[in-house]
Amino acid sequence: MRIWIYFIGVFFCLSSVKASDSVNLVLDSGEEVTVNIFLATFAEADKPLLIWFTEGYASRQPFKHLISQLNDLGYDFWQVDLLESYFIERTPNNVRGLTGEGVEAVLQYASEQAVKQGKTFVPISTGRMSLILLRGSRLWQVNHNPNKGIGALQQVVTFFPNLFDAPKKAGDAPSLFPIVSATSLPVTIIQPTQGTYKWKLPEIISALETSGSQVAIAAVPNVRDWYFLRREPSDIEKQAGEAIPELLKVWLKAGQVAEQKTFKPITELVIKEATVSIKGLVSIDNRTAPNFELRDVDGKVINLKEKRGKVILLNFWASWCLPCVKEIPSMNRLAESFDADKFEIVSVNFKESPETITAFLKSVKVDFPVLIDLDGRVSDSYEIFAFPSSFIIDAKGEMRYSVNTAIEWDEPQVKELLGAMIQ
Repeated sequence: MRIWIYFIGVFFCLSSVKASDSVNLVLDSGEEVTVNIFLATFAEADKPLLIWFTEGYASRQPFKHLISQLNDLGYDFWQVDLLESYFIERTPNNVRGLTGEGVEAVLQYASEQAVKQGKTFVPISTGRMSLILLRGSRLWQVNHNPNKGIGALQQVVTFFPNLFDAPKKAGDAPSLFPIVSATSLPVTIIQPTQGTYKWKLPEIISALETSGSQVAIAAVPNVRDWYFLRREPSDIEKQAGEAIPELLKVWLKAGQVAEQKTFKPITELVIKEATVSIKGLVSIDNRTAPNFELRDVDGKVINLKEKRGKVILLNFWASWCLPCVKEIPSMNRLAESFDADKFEIVSVNFKESPETITAFLKSVKVDFPVLIDLDGRVSDSYEIFAFPSSFIIDAKGEMRYSVNTAIEWDEPQVKELLGAMIQ
């Protein structure tokens, strides 16, 4: 049931959208992939079929609302959750470990339906699932040989793609999975300007173009990754999310493929297993900490180099990161354990406004400086790929240890290690 509410010339639709049908596709392995189908009441012939490969957020109200909006604009919509279909635990490494066979099956089924209906189709993904979409698209191209390499596939759309293998420890540069440079597809990337991998875009584009992919980029200003799927979005995130259905036509036009263009996927793909990150304090071969200068929430300029002579715990965090917030009390206690002339905690907030941080500090006690990395350049120089990430820097400015997760910072072994460095 839908309820229409009228406000000063603007219609809002409150809907509990439900799949009108579902199809189970059986793979050669015997596993099944469920395709949930949401048909538009008045489907438009010139609108492509949208196939969205989700990552566990299909039941969230913002996503259901997005489906409803797209249906209202005349788009038929398929939703596929591979991990749910396979009954696999939802972890980052389980996502990265998917081969793409499920995507291949869905794309071939979509191709068959598109031929019958005289339509095109657009696979869509977010975050890590973009990696699996590329793998599955290549399998479909190699095994089914569509016309000009794409057949009725109009283009691939990926929101804030995470195509990197996570390094073993914080501070190491993440590497792209081999599928990225083996891909030959029309790819449209929707990139939030506050997203984690904003500064990695040139590397992603270069890798995609290696095998002849056509890449289009659409920037979404002033929002973070997952902006349209957040349970408590900011006003700007709400507005950007509401704009997606209308902007989609613009994005698809920007990524339009010339009729003579042919895509040729790599037939032999290097297989790379996802790296398992090392948890806890990890030793780093002596490496000088990149210097930076940032302002704190009060506008005071702080230069890391000026902290030489002290042991520094450098912490990268964000207020929306629950593990980041959870470890703050133990960091406060740690700061009290050592002489302030010999040890200091310096935190770098990732791309949040001074107003947001100030409001956060009113509710959470933080006993150390909070610097603002508004454009994310400092975080990128430290190769931050997860939050929180922390580094212990010795008095000479050398990085000695890193942590790529939240820990209890006042545990005896941590204090013992720091005490040995401070003496």
